Amino acid sequence: MPPGWFERVLISSKETLREGGLHGWIAVLALFASSAAWAAITKGLGMLLPTLQEQFVTSTWLIGWMVAFVDAAAQLSAIIATPLKERFGARTVLTVSGLVAGISMITASLQPNLYALTFILTLTGSAIGIPYVITKHLVGSYFTKSVGTAYGLGTLGASFALVTIVPLIKLFLDTYGWRGTMLLLGGVFLHLAVIGALVKPPAASRSQDGYEAALTDEEQETGEDNVKPSNRSGCSCFTTVYSFTRDTFKLGLFSSISFWLVLFVYTVTEMTNCAWLIYYVQYTTVSKGFTLEDASHFIVAFGIGRAISSIVIGPLVQAVKVVSATIWFAVVLLLITVYFAVDPWLTSYWPIITNSLFYGIVLSSHFILLNVVIKDSFGKEQMGHVLGWLGVASGSSMLLLLYFPGLIYDLTGDYRVAFGLMAGVQSLTVFSVLSLHWRQKHYPRHPSRQHNLDRTTYFQR
Repeated sequence: MPPGWFERVLISSKETLREGGLHGWIAVLALFASSAAWAAITKGLGMLLPTLQEQFVTSTWLIGWMVAFVDAAAQLSAIIATPLKERFGARTVLTVSGLVAGISMITASLQPNLYALTFILTLTGSAIGIPYVITKHLVGSYFTKSVGTAYGLGTLGASFALVTIVPLIKLFLDTYGWRGTMLLLGGVFLHLAVIGALVKPPAASRSQDGYEAALTDEEQETGEDNVKPSNRSGCSCFTTVYSFTRDTFKLGLFSSISFWLVLFVYTVTEMTNCAWLIYYVQYTTVSKGFTLEDASHFIVAFGIGRAISSIVIGPLVQAVKVVSATIWFAVVLLLITVYFAVDPWLTSYWPIITNSLFYGIVLSSHFILLNVVIKDSFGKEQMGHVLGWLGVASGSSMLLLLYFPGLIYDLTGDYRVAFGLMAGVQSLTVFSVLSLHWRQKHYPRHPSRQHNLDRTTYFQR
């Protein structure tokens, strides 16, 4: 007699728990903590935006840009996360990063001017961004069949932060002011060091899931990379430095079209989401006329949506294999575009609550599926380096462009134009993911032997 629904769920849960082992689930806990810290600092500073603007007597776009600097620092630091992990070990890097994040946030609460505050908070963002990349890489290394579920539970930390910390930040603001709020957040961030001390990376071994690091185009077209620099004619210090940089940061990724497609999707979605986090409180309180308490309710609904998706989407994608994870990803990106197109026209409390819940669901699905797609496309060996370069591109874009929504508001007094632009740009990501799906279908990148054969055949055409 076939097992019932409850029994199948129970068996699946046991297999998921067994696959990661104790240290795999500690890695999930570390991802939970780092994603919660990232959401807390970004959304916390977004809620502090009106207060900081009044405190430092400056414009909206300048404070918004300061918050963008913090988030960009977290993104840009991703490029050094994997080299640091390989040099010093995951446990050491995570513990030190947690200490730096907590101490720098506490120091920021004592700063007398906006420029010093921005500098210290940028250091805090960097110390949070490094653990985020390392823990995602560790989770991808420990889990294979249940990787979607593991990422869902790990990124549940961001939902937890939005549901619990956002109301706390409002309470802290009312009770202790912005300096006291930053001081308390610094104490919360120190917990990253404790969890980091518990992490243990998996033993180094050959990939168990058939993945292999993608070869660069140069390596596929010639055998030149197999020759040691000392045996090449005209060897120089430049060649040595270039080889070291290429191997440390995996510069060969830039020869992959799939990498560029993923890069575009990640950069655009991170920018639109960060703009939402930074400006949403002012957008709802000033442009739509709601109170700060109402705005916190909208954010909590967004957090609840993220929590629902974090629990459901991983097992759902794992169970429903009618379409690939890439197609799921394209659908989710389309739904994010719909959110940005619809929200500016909503003016009532409950429709906005519902739309915020919807946005939380689709955005969390995006983060989970992105990690699955990256692992499917590049393998777990290169996952950390891919995430690092994605962070560099996203962080650079934030520094250059995230003041723009605030500037539009300063000039027009309305955020609807900014949201409309974000919807238009977000729609382009759907076509990028569909292109990625087409490439995966015609030029599969794994198993490793088939990957090398298909790639070589492709470049010989």
